[in-house]
Order: sequence, then structure tokens, then C-alpha cells
Amino acid sequence: MAKNFDFTTMDLLLERLQENPNPDMVAVVNDLIMLTKKAGDLGFTMKEIASLSTMGFFISQEPELQSLLNFMLGKIQPDGVYN
Repeated sequence: MAKNFDFTTMDLLLERLQENPNPDMVAVVNDLIMLTKKAGDLGFTMKEIASLSTMGFFISQEPELQSLLNFMLGKIQPDGVYN
């Protein structure tokens, strides 16, 4: 692992999940780690992965941005099916 990786945030998140177990949050942690590992294996950069994650977060906070996401995804997935 890179010398500059800071485990502080990860440790705090894991502590929070141990104190207040939430199966949905645990599943999301697993999904995010495994999907970003796959993305890294496929050649995505750290900035690209961070940008995608940030986009998802912003849409969760401001649902009206969903149309922007649909527009952007439509450029790479023209059938309009998004999961």
C-alpha cells in the first residue's frame, strides 16, 4: 500500500459501524471497496474513481442532479438503462 494512505477515516468509519451496526452501510462499504478495486484493476485512476464517488454523493444530496447524471451516462450507455 502506498506510504501516503491515511487509515484515519477508514478506522473512524469502522468504529462507527461497530458501535452502531447497520447492515445496509456494511454492504455499501463492501460494495464500494470491491467496485473501486475492480475499477483500479481496469485502469481507472484515483482521480476518476474519486470523481465518480463524489458525483454519486452529490446526487444523493441534491436529487435534481439526477438528470445531469442521466445525460452524462447517455453518452456512454445509449440504451438508457442505468442501475
